[in-house]
Amino acid sequence: MNSNVNIEGKSIEDKSNSAWLKLALEGANDGYWVWDIINDKVYYDRSFEKLSIMNNSPTHFSYDLIDDIINPLDIDRFKNTLDKYLKKKIKPFKIECRVKTNSMAYEWVLIQGKASWDENDEPIYMAGSYTFLSENTDSVDNYFETQRMLKETSALLNVIFNNIPDPICVKDKEDRIIQCNPAALTFWKQSKSEIVGQKCNNMCEKPCEETATQKSYKYKKPFKMQKYIEHMKKWIDIMSYPVLDDDNNIQYLIEHIRDITDLKRSEMILQKHIGLQERLLEEANEYDKLKTEFFANISHELKTPLNVIIASLQILEKYYTPRDNGVKYTKIMKQNCYRLLRLLNNLIDMTKIDTGFVKLHLENKDIVSFIRQITLSVSHYIENKSIKLIFDGTEDEIIMAFDSEKIDRIMLNLLSNAAKFTPSGGEIRVRVSEEDNHVIISVKDTGVGIPYEKQQLIFERFGQVDSPITRHNEGSGIGLSLVKSLVELHDGVIEFYSEEEKGTEFIIKLPIKITDEKITSEKNKNVIINDEENLYIELSDILD
Repeated sequence: MNSNVNIEGKSIEDKSNSAWLKLALEGANDGYWVWDIINDKVYYDRSFEKLSIMNNSPTHFSYDLIDDIINPLDIDRFKNTLDKYLKKKIKPFKIECRVKTNSMAYEWVLIQGKASWDENDEPIYMAGSYTFLSENTDSVDNYFETQRMLKETSALLNVIFNNIPDPICVKDKEDRIIQCNPAALTFWKQSKSEIVGQKCNNMCEKPCEETATQKSYKYKKPFKMQKYIEHMKKWIDIMSYPVLDDDNNIQYLIEHIRDITDLKRSEMILQKHIGLQERLLEEANEYDKLKTEFFANISHELKTPLNVIIASLQILEKYYTPRDNGVKYTKIMKQNCYRLLRLLNNLIDMTKIDTGFVKLHLENKDIVSFIRQITLSVSHYIENKSIKLIFDGTEDEIIMAFDSEKIDRIMLNLLSNAAKFTPSGGEIRVRVSEEDNHVIISVKDTGVGIPYEKQQLIFERFGQVDSPITRHNEGSGIGLSLVKSLVELHDGVIEFYSEEEKGTEFIIKLPIKITDEKITSEKNKNVIINDEENLYIELSDILD
């Protein structure tokens, strides 16, 4: 290194005290420089002898000559980095670039330094070092490896850009197209020379008031929007992605266009289908409402004359003696009136359940005692068919909230079914137990059982095990459907197990709940409200 480093108008004081520093610098591989920014002079040491600039001045040069020193491929990057550093936007100043040597070849150097600013943040001096990287094999190898990887990545991106099926445009800060892929040329039906330099919004007959691109320029964020291009009869999905520099300024903007015309057509067709389905559903609901109202009205209309017939038959019974033939026919007519009345009652109840008009009247009562009394009330009619009826209660008492009238209907229906399909000499067992805070009610018979292929129809409305032509027993096919609905009103479930020629068991599981109403001994005593006529109606299918 020179014996001193000169700065015009300035000198390094105490030269004798820096002799050790000079020796150290001369023995180092690095070179050093000082830039007097105000006077625009760059001072350097002996290491700069390798540079072509030494032919101009042995001690210093103007900063303007930097263009002659640094490789043209690196000069813009060098100046941009230096400018950002002097404006205190980055730190430290450090860059690798190529410089021209006396042999007119370029060699890689690492340049780094620090600056000094005045009170107005204006730079006045800058000093630093440079290291020739030709002696640093790893650094050079890393650079060329990086360049190789960049070329490979660039080639890969270029292949993707040119072969992606969607139109893609690259735009500058002024919103002008500077690059586009082949798909964009096909989409706009224009050549590259016709597209480059244009603004996408101007390529439409009716420009948008605010585009996704404009939003990206404004907010520096990706945006997406849909637009219908009238003259092309196409719907497009536009997505814009800004490319920002280190200072968060937009350098480029990538615009991705996707043709969604087919998707829009499918959506419109789907909306039409949905609208049609909604209309059909509305019509079906209206039809169902009319059907429900019809059943309710016809049931009530039929019930009135039927009650008149039953009342007339009851009067006739008083005038017949036991030996009169009229007694026999009166009983037959009365029984069939009860069957018809039972059917009407079931239809009315099903209609009320469908329309949500059935409400539970819950009372806290002993359900064991209640089921026992129902069983006893029908024992006479069932035993007249030579069928044994047994009640088995594992618990003495289970207090819970239930609707007496609904449970009464459930039990009479199940008992009637069991008696109807159990031959003489058979057995029906009613069992009540408690399990996991639920009451379990079982009605089990030793009857004919239900064929496996018919079991899925049991709880279906109007479902029948026998066909209408070969039916051996009376019944409408809505009784068990009603039973299931009444059980579910109590938040319970009903299931069954059946085997042909061995019998069927229906099991009801009801949650044990208590209402806020107090339990009274009087209410517990009056747990059953069946009268004889109600029994006749519910058991009309099995009465002789």
